[in-house]
Amino acid sequence: MKFIEVLIAEAKLIFTDVAIVLTIIGGVILYSFLYPQPYAKESVSSLSVTVVDLDKSNISRSIVFKLNATPQIDVVRQDNSQNDALDALEHTLVKAVVIIPAHFQRDLTLGVSPTIAVGADSSYFLIYGSILEGAMRAVLTEGAKIKVANLLKHQMPLSGAKDAYTPFSINSINLFNKNNSYTQYVIPAVFILILQQTLLIGLGIFGGGINERMRAGEYGIYRDAKTYQLLLSRVVIFGTIFFVHMLFYFGFSYENFHITHIANIVELLTFGVLFLLATVMFGIFLGSLFSSREIATPVILFSSLPLVFSVGFIWPLEAIPSFVHTIALAVPVTPAIHGFLELNQMGATFEGIREYALILVVQIAIYGFLGYYCINKNRNFNEQV
Repeated sequence: MKFIEVLIAEAKLIFTDVAIVLTIIGGVILYSFLYPQPYAKESVSSLSVTVVDLDKSNISRSIVFKLNATPQIDVVRQDNSQNDALDALEHTLVKAVVIIPAHFQRDLTLGVSPTIAVGADSSYFLIYGSILEGAMRAVLTEGAKIKVANLLKHQMPLSGAKDAYTPFSINSINLFNKNNSYTQYVIPAVFILILQQTLLIGLGIFGGGINERMRAGEYGIYRDAKTYQLLLSRVVIFGTIFFVHMLFYFGFSYENFHITHIANIVELLTFGVLFLLATVMFGIFLGSLFSSREIATPVILFSSLPLVFSVGFIWPLEAIPSFVHTIALAVPVTPAIHGFLELNQMGATFEGIREYALILVVQIAIYGFLGYYCINKNRNFNEQV
């Protein structure tokens, strides 16, 4: 039997299966638009805060004004007691409470350091961090104003007072993620995971469905063709489809969501082909193990969350047990994410990610052999039955 006949027959089986088409085409395109939407707004702003001003002084009113002037904070209430403020926080009327103590201005005049209390909802780290940032900015600005004013009272020139208050300056430069953007941080890695998981689900449904048909005694190309022809045809069909998806993600999607992409196109595509080949081989192997088509989707979907944390981009590798990450390296997405991030977001060369490329090459060989062996074994077993 000619390979082109096998290729056409397998393509018909794939594209007449609604579940597979929805997964490997519809699902990939849908995820590319839906997943980044919650992170489209890069920063948290205008968080509702209540202030308890127990001092009622000019300085305390100035702090309240500066709190409301920060982009992170919106002072929506001014309660007269701490209990009223905490009650508003418990009933989610506000996200944080700022308490300016009594005798605040007097203590500053006497050289005593008073304490401004900030109680924030830490259920969401982004909200908690934004409120603390806004409060710190307002308080430190007012503190700088007071310290400079005190130095001026002692006959120090304004330039000298500024230098005395800030004897050094910090020039902070963010590497690889200049705007501290959550989109830049998580989307590039998650897109790779989406490509793998949808590809594995499609191959899992296809392989499980063929196993069902063979057990039922049906005859088709999956019985007549040679094993290597079946393996190669699935590599060609699924690999071609997901190569187009990869171009769509790295091209249109990255541009649409303003994600950094600085890799050399030849190096990026070379590494991408290795990733797709490893994933296709892994999917063929998994599909040959599934006894039915329905098993593929829940098994692969349930593996997504453990993979997200074990890969090492959401949670730092230093905080992950080494054996967990070692196990995760057996899945193509782990070396692929690290390689793509270093190529596309960090400006590495292909030589710099050689170890990840070698892992993918080893996976192609191992999973290719296992897929070939399992397909052959399933065919021989069902023929005997």
